[in-house]
Amino acid sequence: MVNEISKGLKILFLLQVTVSYLFGIIYFGFTEAYIDIVGWPWYDPIAGRVLGISLLTYGTCSLIAFLRKDWITAKIVIEIQIIWHILILGVQIVGAIIFNLWGVIWFLIAIMLPFLVAFLYFYITEPKRIG
Repeated sequence: MVNEISKGLKILFLLQVTVSYLFGIIYFGFTEAYIDIVGWPWYDPIAGRVLGISLLTYGTCSLIAFLRKDWITAKIVIEIQIIWHILILGVQIVGAIIFNLWGVIWFLIAIMLPFLVAFLYFYITEPKRIG
């Protein structure tokens, strides 16, 4: 297929789907338990559920890009993922500084930063590979 995405990008999309669905289900379906486990200082189940839906949506976008396998679809999804990861990492870092929540935030940064780097890598290299 012309403009088919690479195997590495397909794997990245599947990883993104898995992680997004895992955390999306936790945040959406088990908000109260998550808040208790991590010791989050605020109780706002609606915000947790909105984050869960957001993650499920981003995971579904990656699933669509994986299934379509073409660069045009993948490029749009990658651009959205890059923007979302930059914004969420910025919010988390600022929140950790202001509210001193580094314990939980380091864990989330350790998950999201590699995804950001990987999406940036494929955003730069994939067009060159496809030609």
